Amino acid sequence: MPGGIDPHTHLEFEFMNTVTKDDFFSGQAAALAGGTTMHIDFAIPIDGSLTAGFKAYEKKAKKSCMDYGFHMAITKWDETVAREMELMVKEKGINSFKFFMAYKGALMIGDELLLQGLKKCKSLGALAMVHAENGDAVDEGKKKMIELGITGPEGHALSRPPVLEGEATARAIHLADFVNTPLYVVHVMSIDATEEIAKARTSGS
Repeated sequence: MPGGIDPHTHLEFEFMNTVTKDDFFSGQAAALAGGTTMHIDFAIPIDGSLTAGFKAYEKKAKKSCMDYGFHMAITKWDETVAREMELMVKEKGINSFKFFMAYKGALMIGDELLLQGLKKCKSLGALAMVHAENGDAVDEGKKKMIELGITGPEGHALSRPPVLEGEATARAIHLADFVNTPLYVVHVMSIDATEEIAKARTSGS
């Protein structure tokens, strides 16, 4: 029987002073036990550098025990990043790039960068991906939770109501439609976002 492919993983992911528990061996071993035989992880740039991020993830993946590939995240924008995107596509086999609309102050990019990134993806024939949440509004939600004394894990969901995912999803869809390039909205979590995607599909976007 063919194995499964998991297109969205974060192994040994360093983020906000934490590191995800599973590395490229333990995470892959668990996946193999469940019948998944390939996954696609997200190579995160180092200080905005795609090349440095890719090399770091190649090093992490040396302990791999199954097939894997990489998406590449884009966390800043300048001519160097634009050139590195071409390098990733033409020489490293990466043909999908992820833009975070959330995580203000860490990975989040604004509309101007997203627009430039979408245009570059189109020119390269690459797939643009978004983590769609309104990062500015979520940041306000987090501040409100702290003011209310809600600092446990329940505050995560309360700080980002579904409307904020729906808004960002709609915005990303409209920008991708404006550029006329395909868009992949990752880990859809709410009815609000699902409805925006369904509406876009129905309209042919």
